[in-house]
Amino acid sequence: MSSTTLAAGIALGGVIISGMGAATTYTMEKKQPTIKSIMRDFIIGCVLVLMLVQLLPDSVQTVMGFLPSASAVLSGAAAIAATATGTSDQTNEMEIHVGVPGF
Repeated sequence: MSSTTLAAGIALGGVIISGMGAATTYTMEKKQPTIKSIMRDFIIGCVLVLMLVQLLPDSVQTVMGFLPSASAVLSGAAAIAATATGTSDQTNEMEIHVGVPGF
């Protein structure tokens, strides 16, 4: 699983759990949720997704296989934007550096 897919899954889990918490607070208590409670629920959702990825890696891989990859979505969006603006996308070649790293 790539790191962008993992980050997207973590963010999506946080958004879903915080949205559910805010909706529940608004409907049950008839008051607006606070930023503190939304951020708490967001963190809970992020941790929940991380735990699921650690406990059920094969199942998460199977589910993620059905979803389009972030790179495919971004490349499609870039192609649409390039077509709309009339510019072409130039490919950058990676260079191989040999020798002592220059930190």
